[in-house]
Amino acid sequence: MNINQIQFREIKISDAKKILNWRRKDRITNFQFTDIKNSIKLQRKWILDSYKKKNYYHWIILYKKKTIGFISINDIDLKKKETTWSWYIGNKNYFALGGYVPPYLYNWIFRKLKINRIYANVFINNYNVIQIHKLHGYKTLKKVYIRKKKNKDIKYIRMILSKKNWNFKKYKRYKSDFPILNWKK
Repeated sequence: MNINQIQFREIKISDAKKILNWRRKDRITNFQFTDIKNSIKLQRKWILDSYKKKNYYHWIILYKKKTIGFISINDIDLKKKETTWSWYIGNKNYFALGGYVPPYLYNWIFRKLKINRIYANVFINNYNVIQIHKLHGYKTLKKVYIRKKKNKDIKYIRMILSKKNWNFKKYKRYKSDFPILNWKK
């Protein structure tokens, strides 16, 4: 596995079907905060609408130029210098890369956007993601939250990674461009 082969590109309308298929998989949708309808039309609209948002942006994750997943930054607040984010590996053949993707985004967020705090909202039963976050230096906030999903109460936690606690030295080779040509900042 060559982590230097991980790259990111802006999402295009032509990605709508692939993203929708990923988002509809149980292994992904079970850990997402939103449920979506199985509609290419709505998926395309979601992509187009996302270009208009100032506090959100997303990319396709590539490995050896093959589309393998999705990554986004959400609730960007440049005054408070904080954001949240999410990601998933849509192509199950590349699950092993899941823990290698986030450091690229962290380095970009801390250096390019000058953000000081990155939050992650994670369902309590998403053990693998919680462990990946801890490995990268996240701290778990004490409060447990509830999210209604499919008429069930789902518990989740907030985790925080601060710029001052990020190990730039350890992850210095995790550099990539996150193009933002379509983003309305």
